[in-house]
Amino acid sequence: MLARILVAAFLAALSLPAYCQTPSTNQVTAVPDYVLYDHFLFRVVWLENQANALKAKGKSDTFLRSWMRVNAGLTAQEESNLKAIATDCEAKTSATLSSAKALASTAAGPAGAQQFQALLSQRQQTVADHVGQLQTAFGPSRYVVLDTFIRQTVKFGTNAAIPPGFVPKQPAAVGPPK
Repeated sequence: MLARILVAAFLAALSLPAYCQTPSTNQVTAVPDYVLYDHFLFRVVWLENQANALKAKGKSDTFLRSWMRVNAGLTAQEESNLKAIATDCEAKTSATLSSAKALASTAAGPAGAQQFQALLSQRQQTVADHVGQLQTAFGPSRYVVLDTFIRQTVKFGTNAAIPPGFVPKQPAAVGPPK
């Protein structure tokens, strides 16, 4: 997670001059597909890791393990394919992020920026390759259903990490003991 934050900060610093030079508009900029899918595939793996942690504590993991299948309307085979593709994508993008983190701490100047851009392109291509795998695994009609689900649920904002439909437990009442 720290690596993702560092990479995001590094990208923000690189894009700051371009951002400052563009005129402001009231138009909403569409989020690129690789960003949507990268976030979604990360969330699939995150839910699986959280379910594993619950199981290790002896708690029920059914809700988290089945959340994606139930909410996206997937079959068991589609869920299995999605989790396998997401796990592979996350492993490969994490390796790229680790390289970017190491590069950010050691390389400077135009050469470092070029190497970082190459890593960013590699990450984008990795996500695009895995989107292609999803298209193949799901087939055209079922992929449209998954793509629609992703576009409806992946939101970037203050509550982006909270899965839709998640209701947090209410905190206990604070006050003097009775």
